[in-house]
Amino acid sequence: MKCTLPLLKLFCLVMLCGALMPACRKNDTTPPYPPVNPGVSVNADTISNHLQFFGATKKQGAIPKGPAGSSLKISFKDTLYLKDQVKGPIKFLHEVTTQNVAGVYVQVHGAIGSTYYYDVPEVPDMADSDTVSVIMIGIDPAGLITSGGVPPAGAPFIFEIKIIPYDKSGQPLAEAIRPVNMENPKADPGGNAGLCSLVLQSDEYWDWYFSYILSDPFDGSFDFYNEPNKVFGTGGQDIKGCCGNGVSDYGATCLTGDPKNERTLHFPTSYQIISERFVFLANGTFVRNTFENTVNPAPDESNFCGSGPGVVKDKIKHVNYIGNWTIKPIPVFHPYRDSLHLTLQGTSSTGLGFGNP
Repeated sequence: MKCTLPLLKLFCLVMLCGALMPACRKNDTTPPYPPVNPGVSVNADTISNHLQFFGATKKQGAIPKGPAGSSLKISFKDTLYLKDQVKGPIKFLHEVTTQNVAGVYVQVHGAIGSTYYYDVPEVPDMADSDTVSVIMIGIDPAGLITSGGVPPAGAPFIFEIKIIPYDKSGQPLAEAIRPVNMENPKADPGGNAGLCSLVLQSDEYWDWYFSYILSDPFDGSFDFYNEPNKVFGTGGQDIKGCCGNGVSDYGATCLTGDPKNERTLHFPTSYQIISERFVFLANGTFVRNTFENTVNPAPDESNFCGSGPGVVKDKIKHVNYIGNWTIKPIPVFHPYRDSLHLTLQGTSSTGLGFGNP
């Protein structure tokens, strides 16, 4: 379920795609089997065959060993939670420049280890800054969890993976072993609100998690990626002003004056969608609540005679939208697209924003 849209122009369905992925699954006939203990009935290779990445390469043998005592930080503390058919981000923070992560080796860990591992390259389109690297990981439980199950029935499906981040030369930078908990797969939700149960209980809502659009044709990269921690435009912008006889000025008048007075200041501006929440009603309408953080330039308050950056103003905007929603099947399937298509038609809002119009 992906939507590709120009940044700050049409954020419409992009913001919603990630949020609805756990509920609107592909139309298949796989039943919602109960979870089993993988250590009893399935080996590491079987589990590994069901892991999902973007642009990964399988390599035979044991995973390279990483050094101890690394300063690298992983975005999740203890357990990695995977959802059925949803690829989520794992981030690596490398504050030390010598530990710039170019990719990650991943192998299912256990008493009977996997006979191969994955080489998962970093997706540079998704990095928040020069000190953050990101990979995507998911799992397909179809065929992994058997209908017979293994006692104790209903136990969580938990296994361990070994994570080895590496640099541009392929040299391991760190080593970590983390448990993975796969949520119990669910069948396509039915219900009283069309082909997908978007309508929840009165005290529940949809919370946006992340959104992405793969390159087409897919080459392992992304045309677009966003999540609540993603900050756009961190490079800022340059704005021209004037400095005449030690007096700072800004505007069309000064720029048409003496060219020798023209100055340029850098403004550390940026844009971020902090959160998005949706409520879908049974009558075919929706309500969307968006918080956006915009760092805007203030050239009229800046000193174009100085050497420092321009003044910026941090503003958090809260916008409420209402509109109509419809869902219909998609007759042509694609490996990375859902078979149901959600359309939102905005009718009014409490202000201007770049979320779903």
